[in-house]
Amino acid sequence: MRRKRKLLTTTIRRISRIKAFAHGAKINSLVFILCCNPPIYSISMVMTSNITGAAKLYAYGYEVEHPTTQALLVGSQTFLHTIVFPTLTDLVTLLHSTLCLSCYKLITKLTEEVLIIPPEAFGPSKQMDILKRKTRIDNLLEDIQSIFSLPSFFIIAANFSACGTVIGRFMYYDLENFRGRAITDSMILGINAFVCLICILWIAGGLPVHVQKLKEAFYKKAHLRLLILNSTKEPHLKRELIEKPEFIFTACDILSLKRSAILAIFGTLLTYTVLVINTKDQRSHDR
Repeated sequence: MRRKRKLLTTTIRRISRIKAFAHGAKINSLVFILCCNPPIYSISMVMTSNITGAAKLYAYGYEVEHPTTQALLVGSQTFLHTIVFPTLTDLVTLLHSTLCLSCYKLITKLTEEVLIIPPEAFGPSKQMDILKRKTRIDNLLEDIQSIFSLPSFFIIAANFSACGTVIGRFMYYDLENFRGRAITDSMILGINAFVCLICILWIAGGLPVHVQKLKEAFYKKAHLRLLILNSTKEPHLKRELIEKPEFIFTACDILSLKRSAILAIFGTLLTYTVLVINTKDQRSHDR
C-alpha cells in the first residue's frame, strides 16, 4: 500500500512536471460536485424518508423518539455511507480517468508532431526522439496500471452490483409500495453507478485508439520518407513502434478495460433484467 501511494505521488509529479494534465478546470468542478454529494444526499434522505422508521433502522431496532435526534442519526449515517460509496469510488475513478487523459494528451501531441514534420526531416534522429518520448509515456501507463489495477476491479464490481440492485428493486417489487426515500435512493444510486461504469471503461478503453493513431502516423511518415528519398540504408525504426504489443488497461488481469466491455455489461444487465421479470411472473403465477 505504501509503495503504491508513493508510486501514485511520483506519477502525478511526473505528469505535472511536463504540464500534461488535461481539462484542469472541468476536473476541479467535478471534484467539487462529488464532494458536495454526501451532504446533498444525506439531506435528501432526511427530507424524503420516514424519519422514524429510518432512525429505528439505523439504531439497530431501538426506538429514537426525539425528532432532532432522528434527523441527525439518519443524516449522519447516510452521509458516512455516501462517503464510502459512491463518493470515494467516484473520486478514485476521476483520478484514474484524469491520469489516463493526461497520457492520451501526450500521445496526441506526439501524433500531431509526427503529422506536421516533413518527410525529409523525419530522419533516424527524429524517429528515435519520438520513440524515446513514447517510451516515457509507456512507463507512465504501466505505473497507472500498477496503481489502479485492483481499485478499478472493485469499482467496476461495486457499480455493476449497484446497477443490478436498482434493476432488481424496480423490476421485482411493485412500484406502488415504493416510498419517496426508496425512489430517490434508487435513482441516485443507479445513475451514479451507470455513469461511473461508462466513464472508467470508455476512458481507459480509449488507449488503443490513441496508440493506433500514433502508429499509423509514424508508419505513413516513415514510409513516405522512404519513397521520397529512396534510401534503404536507414534503420527501420518504425518496427520498434508498430510491432510492439498492444498495451491495454486491465482490472486485476481479470477484466480488460475496453470500450467493447460496455456492451458486455449492458448484455449482462439485460439478461439479469429478464431473469428478474421471469422470477416475478413466476411468483405471481404461484400465488
